[in-house]
Amino acid sequence: LGILPDLVIGDYDSLSFEGQQVLRQIEEEAPGRVLHLPKEKDDTDTLAAVREGLRRGYRTFYLYAALGGRLDHTIANLQTLAFIKSSGGQGYIMDANQMVFLLQDETKEFHRGFAGTFSLFALDSVVRGVTERGMKYGVTDAVLTNRFPIGVSNEIHEDMQASVTVGEGLALAIVSWN
Repeated sequence: LGILPDLVIGDYDSLSFEGQQVLRQIEEEAPGRVLHLPKEKDDTDTLAAVREGLRRGYRTFYLYAALGGRLDHTIANLQTLAFIKSSGGQGYIMDANQMVFLLQDETKEFHRGFAGTFSLFALDSVVRGVTERGMKYGVTDAVLTNRFPIGVSNEIHEDMQASVTVGEGLALAIVSWN
């Protein structure tokens, strides 16, 4: 796309031949923008990138190409969202028609005019004070547990101001649209 990344981090073990060529080109033009990680390490490449971003003072992270593919990597990326949250930041996993993020003791609002499907899952054993407004199924001060998926597939109405509140606990939110 002709975009020069600020920083590229990874072990590049799954990088295609074309990707390797682009990486070499970036390294030649701006060597300080490429960080090579060892292939054998405790952190995933994504977590290592997040750690570096946090070290540099960033607090909001948008992760792309972090869903699908291998289930173990998808779960690792969801756990990376929890790492970001526990480090005082906010992370979002984005793809073409959905966004995944965590809520903990907070409210998120959706702008009027947005329409989509909203699901909320308890990651802690119990999540309390769940309130959903501007959606097909309104909920006030509900309790979710991580053993019953009652929070799946609510509908956000485009003609209303939608919001979700989690009063206590850690919850996984998934918003999808067409």
